[in-house]
Amino acid sequence: MSQSHQPGQMPSAPQHHEQYGAAQPKPSRALEITGFVLSFFGILAIAGLIISIITFRRNKRDGRPRGLSLAGIIISIVVLLLTIASIVVTVAGVGAVLEACGELGPGTHVVDGVTYTCG
Repeated sequence: MSQSHQPGQMPSAPQHHEQYGAAQPKPSRALEITGFVLSFFGILAIAGLIISIITFRRNKRDGRPRGLSLAGIIISIVVLLLTIASIVVTVAGVGAVLEACGELGPGTHVVDGVTYTCG
């Protein structure tokens, strides 16, 4: 289909507002990958969570995919919950052993099939 023009009028050329020579740098995914990787490592998952949230919001603003950032957020939260749970269980276990040794005194004791070596 052709456009009709008034006699003597030139068709308008498409307007381009790009500046030639000012190339836009491709955004680096290094920070996004860093947040994802840190999300797997116990207490470092806090840093992974923070970085993943930052990159998630930045990618949303820029209209880029956010999958890796979202994965980093989810994995960080799960790893932090598991880390906190393991710390609580460890502290409770150590507390129980110290309490038992306080009651039993020094030496090796067997109580309900559990051997305690108190020093």
